[in-house]
Amino acid sequence: MSNLMGMQFYQKYEIRALNLLLRDGYTFIAKDYRLGHHQADLVVKKRNVLYVVEVKYRKTNPEEAWQWVTSAQIHRLLKLGAGLLREHQCSEIQVLLVGFSPELDTPILLPLDVN
Repeated sequence: MSNLMGMQFYQKYEIRALNLLLRDGYTFIAKDYRLGHHQADLVVKKRNVLYVVEVKYRKTNPEEAWQWVTSAQIHRLLKLGAGLLREHQCSEIQVLLVGFSPELDTPILLPLDVN
């Protein structure tokens, strides 16, 4: 898969994830947000919680979706979100995985914690 085709493939799933979150009452803040070397696919807000969203597509077993994002990635996403808390009047940050798999009818929405 060429780099451009790969980008288009993942952008399609980022758009699907954003639409899903908007329907669930989240407010859009940013797509492909970057801060230094850190990047988040989506940043959304619901009430006073800022969600840094990682969008993943995997052909592997969706029951293992919690393994699709490493602890190091979660730390980076939390650090990225910390810079946005005050600006968006949020008191909490959470990392959220929106996971897609051909084995699923609907995507997985999975809050991620650092273990």
